[in-house]
Amino acid sequence: MTEEVDMTREEVKDNLVKIIGEVLPGEDVSDIADDNVPFVNRVEMDSMDFLDIVLSLTKEYKIDIPDSDFSHLRTMKDTLDYLMPKIS
Repeated sequence: MTEEVDMTREEVKDNLVKIIGEVLPGEDVSDIADDNVPFVNRVEMDSMDFLDIVLSLTKEYKIDIPDSDFSHLRTMKDTLDYLMPKIS
């Protein structure tokens, strides 16, 4: 179990927006929290940026995210649906 076990979906969402903002400091991430819009439609992100975000998530929540699961991280909703069971 991780120390984030009591985090709400909204807290994880806010933290994810923060992580994306740190990885993409020149991007406006204020509207990235829209649940169903793919991240790549909101911000300029290349594959290395995406990997940096995944790495940050694995460190933050002490979880493993295998390459085969990357397709579950396309939108905010998809990412939260994927993360919440892993961190609680």
